[in-house]
Amino acid sequence: MPSGVKNKIYDHLLQNKGKEFTAEEIASAVGIEKVAVVKAQLTRLIREGKVEKTADGRYRAK
Repeated sequence: MPSGVKNKIYDHLLQNKGKEFTAEEIASAVGIEKVAVVKAQLTRLIREGKVEKTADGRYRAK
């Protein structure tokens, strides 16, 4: 499940390139109830260099 979730998150951010989202907004957009799962996957995407976290705690595709 988590890798599928990660792909959904990344796809959502890519489709909205240039826009920034909170983890809660991303979770709602991809249909994941647990924000903690989304945050964990966002951390992985950041480590992979695909996503960046902004100063105000939002996320966007690189």
